[in-house]
Amino acid sequence: MRLLPLLAKPLRSAFVAITFATLPVGAKTIYVSQSSGDDNAAGTSPATAWKTLAKTSIDYQPGDSILLKKGDTWNEELTPKGSGTAQNPIRISSYGDGKKPVIDREDFKQDRVGIRLDDKGGYKILGIEFARCMTGIYAEYAKGAPTQKYLWIEDCYFHDSLLYGRYEDYPKRKIGLGVCLFSWETGNRIVMEDIMVKNCVFRRLASGFWTNSPDNFNKNASFVYNFANLHFDSCLFEEGYQWQLGIRGVDRGSVKNCVTHDIGRGFMAFNGVAGAMFFRCKDWVFEDSEWGFVDIGLGSGDGQAFDFEGNCDNMTMRNCNFHDTDGPGFLLCCYASDGNPNKGILMENCVINGKSKRPLRPRVRAAILNTTDWTEASWKDCRFYLSPGEVLMAVMDPEKDKKSTFTNCFVQDLTAAARSMKHTAKGTSVPASATEGQSFVLDFGRPVAINEFKLKEDVVSEISRYIIEYWDNKKADWVSCFNGLGIGAEFIAAIVPRTTSKVRLSVLANSKEKAIITAFEAYNDPSGEPLDVAKGTATPNRVGK
Repeated sequence: MRLLPLLAKPLRSAFVAITFATLPVGAKTIYVSQSSGDDNAAGTSPATAWKTLAKTSIDYQPGDSILLKKGDTWNEELTPKGSGTAQNPIRISSYGDGKKPVIDREDFKQDRVGIRLDDKGGYKILGIEFARCMTGIYAEYAKGAPTQKYLWIEDCYFHDSLLYGRYEDYPKRKIGLGVCLFSWETGNRIVMEDIMVKNCVFRRLASGFWTNSPDNFNKNASFVYNFANLHFDSCLFEEGYQWQLGIRGVDRGSVKNCVTHDIGRGFMAFNGVAGAMFFRCKDWVFEDSEWGFVDIGLGSGDGQAFDFEGNCDNMTMRNCNFHDTDGPGFLLCCYASDGNPNKGILMENCVINGKSKRPLRPRVRAAILNTTDWTEASWKDCRFYLSPGEVLMAVMDPEKDKKSTFTNCFVQDLTAAARSMKHTAKGTSVPASATEGQSFVLDFGRPVAINEFKLKEDVVSEISRYIIEYWDNKKADWVSCFNGLGIGAEFIAAIVPRTTSKVRLSVLANSKEKAIITAFEAYNDPSGEPLDVAKGTATPNRVGK
């Protein structure tokens, strides 16, 4: 399967823009080639490159660079010493032509790391592949250590680390991770801030990105934040086991233009599966992101697209899509890890089409599961699709103080979706066929509003992975609006409403020789039944028909 095309949207977040200064006098560049290097050489040019990462694990100063030769592979850990600055970071990147340089530790069941940073900041890691590492990049911060700043990870590929074990005693590492930031600080003090993760792919990992501490499961450590200003932009998390974002104890951050897809299949979690789990965090923004196809695998619990686990305050989600889950589309929890409710949760122009396949307590299938009415969540301009027998919101422990509100929201029966207001298009006619990597295009010849797609495929076809994109005139580029796992006889894909002149469905994986589409239709269907609920009022028990 080829990598998905990731969006290159301009960053709009609280991350401080850095104007890089002229490199300091005496800044060095070290070249490393496993295939042709020599640790006895100077290491200062491609012709005199060093060979091993062990030799390369020396002291560095702000503005220094470590360049790994493209196409080469190391089964070693890189542990650079020294810290850079935001203006002059220590850069770990590549040189030459070909594929990304690879750090392949070959056995993810052993505690092997790709790049280790101990009490360090001021690093920019660009264009490196991490394979079969128990942890690709591991950064650890000691109790009482000075606050570090600036870590930038871009265009990196983390894959194939599916070790999973009980992790209450982490960092005795038993979890396959792409990146982990671990703090030994138990007080409410920032140990690392200003972190950017951009255009990265996390595939076939137990979890993608963690922030963690010894107080991970301490219910008496509420409102403790050890990390700050953490941002994800245009990242893909795919084919993972458990929370692909396991974010704990982070003050300020954002998730923008990211996709989390196909989580939990063939796996048993001792404490549940979710596309993302946030706990003990505050002041985050989530925009234009998607969480879909979350599975409970071999009998794990939960199975929701997203989980605010507790003690999360002032978290805003805009233009996000949560769909195709075994459990609820969205979980608002405050019992499992913390007794403090989530406060200031704001959901704007979001879509939930969970199709929840299994009941949770109380024994119902629900688009939203709210453990208690103490949680303060406001839903504004959102659209909820209910499959037959699925309720809008289930509350495990109802309280007198109702804090959920719905403003200008709509509830639509999934069986009634994509049935009217179909757009006429030039281009693709059905049935039509394509091989893997090809696309079906609908060209409307004018801007139209779209909120749903209806898809069908021939019985001899078996498309297992696809992406639907819309054309963005301002960017003059295709932008993802739905990532799919299968089609079958009929599939309804609800999206965050978009206005566009054309859309396309690209086949990324197909188990048969050809992918044969018998329907690829775009709709702007009526919104459904209005839903407005004031604070202090119980949410009506809408049920899908």
